[in-house]
Amino acid sequence: MNGISYRRVSTEDQVANGVSLDNQAERIRQYCNYRGINLVAEIEDAGISGGINKARGGFIDLLNRVEQGGVDAIVLYSLERLSRDMLTMLALERLLDEHDVELHTVEGAVDTSTPDGFMNFAMKAFLGEMERRQVKYRTRKALEHKRQTGKVFNHSPYGYRREGDELIPELTEQAVIKTINTWYQDGKRLVDIVEQLNDQGTPTKHGKEWTPQQVKNMIEGYQGKFKKQTRVAAAARQFIEAIA
Repeated sequence: MNGISYRRVSTEDQVANGVSLDNQAERIRQYCNYRGINLVAEIEDAGISGGINKARGGFIDLLNRVEQGGVDAIVLYSLERLSRDMLTMLALERLLDEHDVELHTVEGAVDTSTPDGFMNFAMKAFLGEMERRQVKYRTRKALEHKRQTGKVFNHSPYGYRREGDELIPELTEQAVIKTINTWYQDGKRLVDIVEQLNDQGTPTKHGKEWTPQQVKNMIEGYQGKFKKQTRVAAAARQFIEAIA
């Protein structure tokens, strides 16, 4: 059985000391020796978040190798090294199944060649998604609390300046926010407002040109005229139709 290993770390510190990558590699090799899997390639993504799949060169290489054939198994240290996004995990497992490729993990007893191993995979994919959403929820609530209490979070938002740990209204930027809201109430579209701001040379917080998203963030009670389908939504729709 020919296998490919995939390992990933997400921070520069982990890349610098190499401990996590080396540990993953050694544990994977031990597992493959025990299971009789012949490693034909070892792929890694060093210092890269698992949040954006296409930004991970190693991950894309992994998919390409699966589609090219000659691979019987993908071996990981743990499932979250691939992703904590459940849709990504389920889609990946379906892709591997279509190519008769097993998915193994050193930790967590994942082995999709068996029903019990697949159940472990499905449960861990669900738990990873739950953890991802919990982090997102807690972060949002923490930022909301800091906004309400006037505390600084990350960079000062447009319309404010930082003084110590406090946010102080910046009058010039507050005037721009008021103008944006007035234009919006007068019926101007986001693209029209963006064009007018840029034509007037009104700078953003970082001195760059405005974008529709930045303008939308300035508008109180913004309600779009229609719900634009995102790239992820379009891909999910195609995936659902394909597997039915």
